[in-house]
Amino acid sequence: MRAFRFYFLNILLGIIILGIVSVVGIAIFCSVHKVSVEGSTIYTEEEIKQFVMDGKYPNNSVYVFLNNKIKPKKDIPFVDKVTVKLTGYDKLSIKVNEKDCVGHIPLEKGGFAYFDEEGKVVEVSEQLIERTIGVSGVSLKKAEVGEKVALKKEQLNFMVQLLKSMQKYELAISGLTFDEVGNATVSYENMLISVGKADFLEEKMMRLSYILPQLEGQAGTLHLENWSKDNTDIVFRKAEQ
Repeated sequence: MRAFRFYFLNILLGIIILGIVSVVGIAIFCSVHKVSVEGSTIYTEEEIKQFVMDGKYPNNSVYVFLNNKIKPKKDIPFVDKVTVKLTGYDKLSIKVNEKDCVGHIPLEKGGFAYFDEEGKVVEVSEQLIERTIGVSGVSLKKAEVGEKVALKKEQLNFMVQLLKSMQKYELAISGLTFDEVGNATVSYENMLISVGKADFLEEKMMRLSYILPQLEGQAGTLHLENWSKDNTDIVFRKAEQ
Protein backbone atom coordinates (compact mmCIF):
# COMPACT_ATOMS: atom_id res chain seq x y z
CA MET A 1 0.00 0.00 0.00
CA ARG A 2 2.85 2.39 0.85
CA ALA A 3 4.57 1.56 -2.44
CA PHE A 4 1.39 2.27 -4.36
CA ARG A 5 0.96 5.58 -2.56
CA PHE A 6 4.60 6.49 -3.23
CA TYR A 7 4.34 5.78 -6.96
CA PHE A 8 0.94 7.44 -7.20
CA LEU A 9 2.18 10.65 -5.57
CA ASN A 10 5.29 10.72 -7.75
CA ILE A 11 3.25 10.20 -10.93
CA LEU A 12 0.80 12.90 -9.85
CA LEU A 13 3.67 15.26 -9.04
CA GLY A 14 5.25 14.51 -12.41
CA ILE A 15 1.98 15.29 -14.20
CA ILE A 16 1.63 18.58 -12.31
CA ILE A 17 5.20 19.59 -13.11
CA LEU A 18 4.76 18.61 -16.76
CA GLY A 19 1.55 20.63 -16.90
CA ILE A 20 3.25 23.69 -15.39
CA VAL A 21 6.19 23.40 -17.79
CA SER A 22 3.80 23.01 -20.74
CA VAL A 23 1.77 26.06 -19.76
CA VAL A 24 4.90 28.16 -19.25
CA GLY A 25 6.35 26.91 -22.55
CA ILE A 26 3.14 27.70 -24.43
CA ALA A 27 2.99 31.16 -22.84
CA ILE A 28 6.62 31.93 -23.74
CA PHE A 29 7.10 30.31 -27.14
CA CYS A 30 3.64 30.31 -28.77
CA SER A 31 3.16 33.99 -29.51
CA VAL A 32 1.48 34.44 -32.89
CA HIS A 33 3.93 35.56 -35.58
CA LYS A 34 2.11 34.53 -38.75
CA VAL A 35 -1.57 34.24 -39.66
CA SER A 36 -2.91 33.25 -43.09
CA VAL A 37 -6.52 33.99 -44.06
CA GLU A 38 -8.35 32.50 -47.03
CA GLY A 39 -11.90 32.55 -48.35
CA SER A 40 -12.86 36.05 -47.24
CA THR A 41 -14.17 38.39 -49.94
CA ILE A 42 -16.26 40.65 -47.71
CA TYR A 43 -13.85 41.35 -44.86
CA THR A 44 -10.17 42.23 -44.94
CA GLU A 45 -7.59 39.92 -43.38
CA GLU A 46 -7.24 42.30 -40.45
CA GLU A 47 -10.98 42.31 -39.83
CA ILE A 48 -11.10 38.50 -39.84
CA LYS A 49 -8.18 38.39 -37.40
CA GLN A 50 -10.04 40.75 -35.07
CA PHE A 51 -13.12 38.52 -35.17
CA VAL A 52 -11.16 35.32 -34.52
CA MET A 53 -8.23 36.37 -32.32
CA ASP A 54 -10.13 37.50 -29.26
CA GLY A 55 -10.46 36.41 -25.64
CA LYS A 56 -7.94 36.72 -22.81
CA TYR A 57 -4.83 35.80 -24.81
CA PRO A 58 -5.44 36.86 -28.43
CA ASN A 59 -1.72 36.77 -29.28
CA ASN A 60 -1.15 33.18 -28.19
CA SER A 61 -1.49 30.67 -31.04
CA VAL A 62 -2.48 27.69 -28.87
CA TYR A 63 -5.06 29.72 -26.94
CA VAL A 64 -6.63 31.09 -30.13
CA PHE A 65 -6.76 27.61 -31.67
CA LEU A 66 -8.33 25.96 -28.60
CA ASN A 67 -10.70 28.88 -27.97
CA ASN A 68 -12.09 28.59 -31.50
CA LYS A 69 -12.33 24.80 -31.21
CA ILE A 70 -14.35 25.03 -28.01
CA LYS A 71 -16.41 28.10 -29.00
CA PRO A 72 -16.56 28.36 -32.81
CA LYS A 73 -17.45 31.82 -34.09
CA LYS A 74 -21.12 31.86 -35.11
CA ASP A 75 -21.95 35.56 -34.97
CA ILE A 76 -19.91 37.02 -37.84
CA PRO A 77 -22.29 38.61 -40.38
CA PHE A 78 -22.24 36.96 -43.83
CA VAL A 79 -19.96 34.18 -42.56
CA ASP A 80 -21.26 30.62 -42.28
CA LYS A 81 -18.21 29.00 -40.70
CA VAL A 82 -14.64 29.79 -39.62
CA THR A 83 -12.02 27.05 -39.29
CA VAL A 84 -8.85 27.78 -37.35
CA LYS A 85 -5.82 25.49 -37.63
CA LEU A 86 -2.51 25.50 -35.78
CA THR A 87 0.10 25.16 -38.55
CA GLY A 88 3.13 25.76 -36.33
CA TYR A 89 3.85 26.69 -32.74
CA ASP A 90 3.55 30.38 -33.74
CA LYS A 91 1.45 30.07 -36.94
CA LEU A 92 -2.31 30.01 -37.53
CA SER A 93 -4.42 29.32 -40.60
CA ILE A 94 -7.94 30.78 -40.80
CA LYS A 95 -10.37 29.53 -43.46
CA VAL A 96 -13.60 31.47 -43.97
CA ASN A 97 -16.74 29.94 -45.51
CA GLU A 98 -19.07 32.77 -46.45
CA LYS A 99 -22.84 32.50 -46.70
CA ASP A 100 -24.23 31.96 -50.18
CA CYS A 101 -25.55 35.47 -50.82
CA VAL A 102 -26.79 35.77 -54.41
CA GLY A 103 -28.78 38.99 -54.21
CA HIS A 104 -30.30 41.59 -51.92
CA ILE A 105 -33.67 43.32 -51.63
CA PRO A 106 -34.19 46.58 -49.70
CA LEU A 107 -36.26 46.62 -46.54
CA GLU A 108 -38.88 49.35 -46.09
CA LYS A 109 -37.39 50.40 -42.75
CA GLY A 110 -33.82 50.39 -44.05
CA GLY A 111 -31.16 47.76 -44.62
CA PHE A 112 -31.24 44.75 -46.92
CA ALA A 113 -32.39 41.15 -46.97
CA TYR A 114 -29.77 38.89 -48.59
CA PHE A 115 -30.97 35.68 -50.20
CA ASP A 116 -29.47 32.52 -51.72
CA GLU A 117 -30.16 30.87 -55.09
CA GLU A 118 -33.36 29.31 -53.76
CA GLY A 119 -34.75 32.66 -52.57
CA LYS A 120 -34.16 31.91 -48.89
CA VAL A 121 -33.04 34.79 -46.64
CA VAL A 122 -29.52 34.11 -45.30
CA GLU A 123 -28.70 37.50 -43.76
CA VAL A 124 -30.39 40.76 -42.80
CA SER A 125 -28.02 43.70 -42.53
CA GLU A 126 -27.56 47.45 -42.88
CA GLN A 127 -24.37 46.71 -44.78
CA LEU A 128 -24.44 46.79 -48.58
CA ILE A 129 -22.44 44.00 -50.24
CA GLU A 130 -21.97 45.29 -53.78
CA ARG A 131 -20.92 41.96 -55.32
CA THR A 132 -24.46 40.66 -54.79
CA ILE A 133 -27.24 41.37 -57.28
CA GLY A 134 -29.42 44.29 -56.27
CA VAL A 135 -33.16 43.77 -56.80
CA SER A 136 -35.16 46.98 -57.24
CA GLY A 137 -38.79 47.78 -57.94
CA VAL A 138 -39.77 45.72 -54.91
CA SER A 139 -39.21 46.05 -51.17
CA LEU A 140 -39.91 43.97 -48.10
CA LYS A 141 -41.70 44.92 -44.90
CA LYS A 142 -39.73 42.31 -43.01
CA ALA A 143 -37.38 39.39 -43.56
CA GLU A 144 -36.54 36.40 -41.37
CA VAL A 145 -33.31 34.45 -41.78
CA GLY A 146 -34.13 30.94 -42.94
CA GLU A 147 -37.47 31.94 -44.47
CA LYS A 148 -38.26 32.56 -48.13
CA VAL A 149 -38.16 36.14 -49.40
CA ALA A 150 -41.63 37.57 -48.74
CA LEU A 151 -42.62 38.29 -52.35
CA LYS A 152 -45.69 36.97 -54.13
CA LYS A 153 -45.16 33.33 -55.04
CA GLU A 154 -45.19 33.94 -58.80
CA GLN A 155 -42.73 36.81 -58.56
CA LEU A 156 -40.42 34.90 -56.22
CA ASN A 157 -40.40 31.89 -58.56
CA PHE A 158 -39.72 34.15 -61.55
CA MET A 159 -36.82 35.86 -59.76
CA VAL A 160 -35.25 32.56 -58.66
CA GLN A 161 -35.59 30.99 -62.12
CA LEU A 162 -34.17 34.09 -63.80
CA LEU A 163 -31.12 34.26 -61.54
CA LYS A 164 -30.50 30.52 -61.89
CA SER A 165 -30.67 30.82 -65.67
CA MET A 166 -28.23 33.73 -65.62
CA GLN A 167 -25.86 31.65 -63.50
CA LYS A 168 -26.31 28.61 -65.77
CA TYR A 169 -25.24 30.60 -68.83
CA GLU A 170 -22.51 32.43 -66.87
CA LEU A 171 -24.07 35.85 -67.34
CA ALA A 172 -22.75 38.08 -64.57
CA ILE A 173 -25.50 40.64 -64.08
CA SER A 174 -25.29 43.47 -61.56
CA GLY A 175 -28.94 44.30 -61.06
CA LEU A 176 -32.53 43.16 -61.51
CA THR A 177 -35.53 45.51 -61.71
CA PHE A 178 -39.24 44.70 -61.67
CA ASP A 179 -41.77 47.23 -62.96
CA GLU A 180 -45.27 47.73 -61.57
CA VAL A 181 -46.74 44.87 -63.64
CA GLY A 182 -43.95 42.38 -62.97
CA ASN A 183 -41.79 42.77 -66.07
CA ALA A 184 -38.10 42.14 -65.40
CA THR A 185 -35.10 44.11 -66.67
CA VAL A 186 -31.53 43.13 -65.84
CA SER A 187 -28.35 45.21 -65.87
CA TYR A 188 -25.36 43.74 -67.67
CA GLU A 189 -22.18 45.80 -68.07
CA ASN A 190 -23.30 48.91 -70.05
CA MET A 191 -26.56 47.34 -71.18
CA LEU A 192 -30.11 46.87 -70.01
CA ILE A 193 -31.77 43.61 -71.00
CA SER A 194 -35.55 43.72 -71.08
CA VAL A 195 -36.64 40.17 -70.20
CA GLY A 196 -40.35 40.86 -69.75
CA LYS A 197 -42.41 38.09 -68.17
CA ALA A 198 -41.40 34.54 -67.23
CA ASP A 199 -42.76 33.11 -70.50
CA PHE A 200 -40.12 31.25 -72.56
CA LEU A 201 -37.49 32.22 -69.99
CA GLU A 202 -35.10 29.35 -70.75
CA GLU A 203 -35.24 30.01 -74.50
CA LYS A 204 -34.64 33.72 -73.93
CA MET A 205 -31.59 33.08 -71.78
CA MET A 206 -30.13 30.57 -74.23
CA ARG A 207 -30.34 33.10 -77.05
CA LEU A 208 -29.02 35.83 -74.80
CA SER A 209 -25.85 33.82 -74.16
CA TYR A 210 -25.21 33.74 -77.93
CA ILE A 211 -26.00 37.40 -78.52
CA LEU A 212 -24.10 39.15 -75.73
CA PRO A 213 -20.56 38.31 -76.99
CA GLN A 214 -21.48 40.06 -80.26
CA LEU A 215 -22.46 43.22 -78.35
CA GLU A 216 -19.39 43.38 -76.11
CA GLY A 217 -18.44 46.92 -75.18
CA GLN A 218 -21.65 48.47 -76.50
CA ALA A 219 -24.26 50.39 -74.52
CA GLY A 220 -27.99 50.25 -75.01
CA THR A 221 -31.08 48.12 -74.41
CA LEU A 222 -31.61 44.58 -75.64
CA HIS A 223 -35.28 43.70 -76.05
CA LEU A 224 -36.31 40.12 -75.30
CA GLU A 225 -39.69 40.87 -73.76
CA ASN A 226 -41.69 40.10 -76.88
CA TRP A 227 -39.80 36.95 -77.85
CA SER A 228 -41.88 33.82 -78.42
CA LYS A 229 -41.76 30.79 -80.68
CA ASP A 230 -43.89 32.73 -83.15
CA ASN A 231 -41.96 35.99 -82.80
CA THR A 232 -38.20 35.39 -82.72
CA ASP A 233 -37.12 38.97 -83.37
CA ILE A 234 -34.61 40.36 -80.85
CA VAL A 235 -33.91 44.09 -81.10
CA PHE A 236 -30.91 45.97 -79.72
CA ARG A 237 -31.26 49.73 -79.41
CA LYS A 238 -27.98 51.55 -78.94
CA ALA A 239 -27.81 54.27 -76.32
CA GLU A 240 -27.76 57.78 -77.69
CA GLN A 241 -24.33 59.35 -77.62
